[in-house]
Amino acid sequence: MTKNQSSFIRTMLFFAGIGIIILAFFLTKGDRKLSSTDTFTWISIGIMYLVFFLPFFFSVINITNFSGKIPSMIIVWLSIIFYLALSLGNIVLLAVIKIIMLNTAVIIQVILFFLFAICIYIAYFASSHINKVAAEETVKKQFVNELKQKANVLSLAVNKLPSEYDNSQKSLKQVLEDIKYIYPVDKGMGENLELQIIESINKLSELCGSIQSGAHPAGFDSDVENLRILVKERKLLRN
Repeated sequence: MTKNQSSFIRTMLFFAGIGIIILAFFLTKGDRKLSSTDTFTWISIGIMYLVFFLPFFFSVINITNFSGKIPSMIIVWLSIIFYLALSLGNIVLLAVIKIIMLNTAVIIQVILFFLFAICIYIAYFASSHINKVAAEETVKKQFVNELKQKANVLSLAVNKLPSEYDNSQKSLKQVLEDIKYIYPVDKGMGENLELQIIESINKLSELCGSIQSGAHPAGFDSDVENLRILVKERKLLRN
């Protein structure tokens, strides 16, 4: 089902429900004049119907993180269920059992709607907070993920080094092992170091790929040591 088809079906169902309410209104009203209680009852039913359809037409919860969507939607639907149940109970007490006055019923209905609005706001706030946290986590992981991908490439090149590079291999393998345990930190804290590490890894990957047996590029050992120091500094960072 396409988005347009889904919207069309929702709209048709919405107006079908309104049609049923209008039909019920005229069938129960007949020729008699509406009392204040009748007016309150039908206005309340109309509001209850709109509240029920709220999640279908308005993006009260608009997040991409599915794990965060569930608790927010639970708040929304529980709020709707409680509002509908208590509103219906309020109408029954007024119009059927007749143990409360109209003024009291109006006050109760207003309070119920106010509490419902607060719950919807809480659900929206929770959803927005989850979105914000998810976005921050994505930013924090951006360079760390790239760094680890580059480290995997370097690892393949290190394994192909000639036998005379045994010490360099051991040093680089230890550094690459340390990189596996680098975790994201708050935005800005590790970004500069991570970029430097990525540059260093790129340089070493290029050097390792061009090394031939018996050759020893100038500065290779210092580049390995530089990477080791950068990784050590980055591991010291904590949230």
